[in-house]
Amino acid sequence: MARKHQIALMSVAAVAGVLAAALWSAYFAVQQVRPFYHQALALNQQVLEQGSRDLESRATALYSDTRVAGPWQALFTANQVNGWLAIQLAKNGVEGFPAAIRDPRVAIAPDLLTLGFRTSLGGMETVISVDASVFLTEEGAVAIRLMSVRAGKLPLPVLQVADEIAVGCRKLRLPVQWTQQDGRPVAIVEISQDDSMGKRRLYLDAITLNEGELFVAGHTEIGNAAAAAEEQLPAEPEANHGTTNTTRSAGN
Repeated sequence: MARKHQIALMSVAAVAGVLAAALWSAYFAVQQVRPFYHQALALNQQVLEQGSRDLESRATALYSDTRVAGPWQALFTANQVNGWLAIQLAKNGVEGFPAAIRDPRVAIAPDLLTLGFRTSLGGMETVISVDASVFLTEEGAVAIRLMSVRAGKLPLPVLQVADEIAVGCRKLRLPVQWTQQDGRPVAIVEISQDDSMGKRRLYLDAITLNEGELFVAGHTEIGNAAAAAEEQLPAEPEANHGTTNTTRSAGN
């Protein structure tokens, strides 16, 4: 065999070896699962059920608190969120939620929120994880900045993933707007308000991520027209046998 043919074959073999090694490395990386996801899936059923109940209870209390004028706050844990995802989301689902996303779980660390879920990527089963920072804009909206996206341990293009998430948000009719900051995509979520009489506005004053916890605080303001309308409501009639007292309870 001529020397030039030997060199050509050796070159082809070397390239094939490099490609095979690269493909194997990519396959191996895609199959890896980050520790937080392993830990979230390892929570026992009792912890998940209790977390789901606690989250729904705190969410209901928070909703009640935001309906009246004044400050409000709430603390949610990663176990509560994961309990709700494992119990309620898996049981009841959410209309429009992508069927390709399975077993979503979260991790909360100081200034970092991580979402992970199972899916199929190019015919391979993998766990997608998204790291994001969460902060308030000057206007009081919640900003979620995507820091990194990975399939297993393999990095994915963040901007491309953000485009796909944006499509999903539109399908779910979520009030999310997208922008960029320092070259990274940022989702802007406006805080909802009750416009039924143009009387109630919600303001988010703080959102803090600590180890395993998400803390939110804000306040509700009610317009003068609404306050006047409430003052004009007739007082409850007194019963002949005594006075009926009404109280409003606030959630913890």
